[in-house]
Amino acid sequence: MPSRCNFHRQRGFTLIELVVTLAVVGVLAGLAAPSLAGLIAGQKVRTLAADLHLAMTQTRSEAIKRNASVTLSATGGNWAAGWTVLDPANPTGTPLYTRTVRSIGTSVVTSAVTQVVYAPSGRITATTAPSFVFTASNTSDVRCVSVDPTGRPYTNKASSC
Repeated sequence: MPSRCNFHRQRGFTLIELVVTLAVVGVLAGLAAPSLAGLIAGQKVRTLAADLHLAMTQTRSEAIKRNASVTLSATGGNWAAGWTVLDPANPTGTPLYTRTVRSIGTSVVTSAVTQVVYAPSGRITATTAPSFVFTASNTSDVRCVSVDPTGRPYTNKASSC
């Protein structure tokens, strides 16, 4: 009677294969980390600029809807900390909209104004249009948010408005 040999081949990874794979993944992750930090900082700049643009649009819309002047003001006088849309009927009460900015890296918002007031017509009450420049460390991405003469906000990918 012929004998049968049952060879069972074991499946899986050896310890050496696993260590080599983890070493390669670690090296690739180490190389990708600096560029990932720049990507995150650039995305934060774009997000903050878009959020301020949206807040300005909402403030303008509220001024037209309520037929009253509505104010968008910096939190503590610093746009990098956030902003608030004040209720014209109760300026010291609950705001209509608040945006608090979480700090991830060093983000900077440069502006000469601490508030933007929209008239019932939808135009700003200031004689000069406010502008806001958003920058962050680890990125060359810069955004500028400004207001045109009709009161509509716009965003540019530039270091000046």
